[in-house]
Amino acid sequence: MNWQRVIQLTMVHVGVSITAVPISDTLNRVMISDMQMSAFLVSVLLAIPALLSPLQVIIGNWADQNPVWGRYRSPWILIGGLMASFGGYFTAHAAYLMDERFFPGLFFSLLTFTIWGLGINMASVSYLSLVSELSGDNEGWRSRAVGVMWTAMIVSIIIVSLVTSWMLEPFDRDALYTAFGVVWFVSSLLVFVGSANIETKADGEIVRKNRADNPIQAFRLLTDNPEALRFFVYLTLVLISIHAQDLLLEPYGADVLGMTVAATSRLKSIWGTGVLSMLLAGIWIIQRIGKKQSANIGAVVAAIAFSIIMMAGLLQQINLFLAAILLLGLGSGLMTVSNLSLMFDMTIPQAAGLYMGVWGVANFAGQALGNILSGLMRDIAFQLTQNITIGYMAVLGLEIAGLITAILLFRAISVSAFRQSAKVQLHEAMALAGDL
Repeated sequence: MNWQRVIQLTMVHVGVSITAVPISDTLNRVMISDMQMSAFLVSVLLAIPALLSPLQVIIGNWADQNPVWGRYRSPWILIGGLMASFGGYFTAHAAYLMDERFFPGLFFSLLTFTIWGLGINMASVSYLSLVSELSGDNEGWRSRAVGVMWTAMIVSIIIVSLVTSWMLEPFDRDALYTAFGVVWFVSSLLVFVGSANIETKADGEIVRKNRADNPIQAFRLLTDNPEALRFFVYLTLVLISIHAQDLLLEPYGADVLGMTVAATSRLKSIWGTGVLSMLLAGIWIIQRIGKKQSANIGAVVAAIAFSIIMMAGLLQQINLFLAAILLLGLGSGLMTVSNLSLMFDMTIPQAAGLYMGVWGVANFAGQALGNILSGLMRDIAFQLTQNITIGYMAVLGLEIAGLITAILLFRAISVSAFRQSAKVQLHEAMALAGDL
């Protein structure tokens, strides 16, 4: 691992991540509030990347064994990154087609959102596995890489959010297409440059030998490890709880507080400012109080932020709402830096693709369930009460309950017990495969 590779990995991470900004920051609001589409339908479309996340385990474990052009990760980083940028660009066109001609538009939407989602999953598991492999047991380099990657990602989200908001004032279809086009160009450029020569043929030999070749044996490395299963459940639950609002904050600002498209498009930049602050301060906080305690504090802060968002809607206070978004970013940022560190701790270099794929599944599954449940709850509560505010409040209340439950579950997870069990299981799996 060296700084050139860290910078390239960061470019790829940013390139893939920014494809979601105009979709989850603007297109969701346009579809739900302006086009009056079902929040449940929109939630399913936006959850497609997460619904496809089990493919990360298959892709990660398959790539552990099978090089393409002599390389194990970089081909999938490039292909996946370009799929994400191209698919993400056409989602805006698909939404307007669905608004005008529902069934052809629905088919095109399913196609474009699926290409986008496949690309995100393929690229994500590949570059995260490469981080784990190149850093090996050197936690210093791994921490630097993760810190730089996620800090750059949040900065890019803030910038893209602000630029998108500026481009959408005044708002019309052409302005939206242009904004999506700019994101497509920047994303594709970053993926091309970032993936170029990031991996050499020799890199794969560092940790490729002595792996469990049988996918069933590899899967048992997870299912037979109680600590791994508990961490999977924890990640899924906490991510459901923190991401259920992703789909609805912008429509909430429009439907409950009467904010414009440009104004709601800036919410992600406010949230990102809070996240960035905690990413920068998170390492210092973790060193003082530990990763688990930091993650729990972040969950409490996020729960308080959700309570204030509810209060802002009831009081019709936009400024209070914006302050709560910033507070939510602070809580989310502290949880992110803590849980990311734990994700890399809860893996071993000899099976990086498998474990990072599994944690990727938990991450995306949490987002998928959070989005779908939130859209469904919002629609049901609204239909039952004919009060749009109550629909959003039901979702926020569920998120608070989920965060409290996750804190209680987190107490039973041990990193040292996981690593000890994982190494024993891998040794036994290789012995059964005849590798020893």
